[in-house]
Amino acid sequence: MTRPPFCCINALIMRILRGRTCAILFFVGLFLAGSSFPAAADPLRTAFNPKDLPPGLNSVSVQNIPIVYSDQGKGDALVILSSYPFSTQFWAEFAGRLSSSARVIVVEPPGIRALSSMKGDFSSQHLLYIYRDFVKALGLGTVHVMGAGEGGGLAVAFGHHFPEITGAVVSINGFESANWTEGFEGMLNIFKQSPAGGFGMLMSSGSMKYGDRPPSKEETEKWLVPLQDEEQKKAVQERFKAFSADVQESYILAMLPNFNRHLLLLRADSDQLLPEGEKLLQRTRSQIRQVPVESQVISKAGHFAFLDQPEKTAELIRAFLSKNPIEKK
Repeated sequence: MTRPPFCCINALIMRILRGRTCAILFFVGLFLAGSSFPAAADPLRTAFNPKDLPPGLNSVSVQNIPIVYSDQGKGDALVILSSYPFSTQFWAEFAGRLSSSARVIVVEPPGIRALSSMKGDFSSQHLLYIYRDFVKALGLGTVHVMGAGEGGGLAVAFGHHFPEITGAVVSINGFESANWTEGFEGMLNIFKQSPAGGFGMLMSSGSMKYGDRPPSKEETEKWLVPLQDEEQKKAVQERFKAFSADVQESYILAMLPNFNRHLLLLRADSDQLLPEGEKLLQRTRSQIRQVPVESQVISKAGHFAFLDQPEKTAELIRAFLSKNPIEKK
C-alpha cells in the first residue's frame, strides 16, 4: 500500500532527528505543510475583546496586558505557564487529570493576543513579573508553578525570583540549564517557525503520538492561539528572539545556585527536540545546591511528555505535590 506523502516526509524527518541535524531540520520545517496557523473568524477585528473568549476561558488585565487563562479544580493552586504559541487548550486534557487534587490554572502566553500591550518587551524577566502580578491579581497567595520546555525554564526562574509566593516547581523537559553553545538555536528555530506553517513539524518531532501523523485541523485550531493578524503572530517571533538572548546570557542558568524551592525535573526518554536532556538534567542537579532535586524519566515519551504519557506524568506530579503541600497562612 502506498504511504501518504506526509507520512513519507515525516519518516524522513524522524531519521534526520535521530541524527540530531538541527540545521537541516530547520529548513525542512520551512517546507513542511503539515498544518497551517489558524486564522481569526473575523480578520477585520484586531483588538482583543474578552467577550469573544469561548466558555471556560477567563481574562484579567495585568500591567495593562490582557492575560487569558483557564481555571479548574480545587486544592492548592498549580499555575501552568504555557509556552509560546500554545493556548490553554493544549494543556486542557492533562490539566483535567491534575484537577482532582489541585486548582489548576493554565496561563496563556502574554501578549500573544495583543502585541502592542507588551511594549516591545518579551524578555523572560518581563514575563516573570507579569506572572507574579497575575498571581496577585487572582489573590492566589502561594502557588505551585509548572511548565514544559520554555515554560519549564520560566517556572524555575519564577521560583528563584519569587520564593515568597512559590510552593513547589515542576519542569517537564525544561530549558532551565540550556547552553547556547550546544546547538540550542536549531531547536528554538522549530518553535519560531510553528506559526508560519511549521506546526506539524513541531508536533511530529515533539511528540511520539504525532510522529507518524500530523495533528488534525481541529486539534491545531484548538491548541494554537487564534491570532487576529500578522502583527499579533509577530508576538511568537518576538518572544523567541528575546528568549534566544536570555539563553545566550545564561539568564536562567545563572539563577540555579540560589534556587531554593522543592523541584521536580521530568525528562522524556525520547525527546527529539532536546536530545541532550539527560545532560541538562544532570547540569541542573549539580547547579542547585540549596535543596534536594527530584527527577524522573518518563519512558516512551517525547518532548511533550504529558501528551504521550499523560497518566504516568500526572501520577508523578500528583505524588510530588502531595509531598510538598502549600503551607496555610
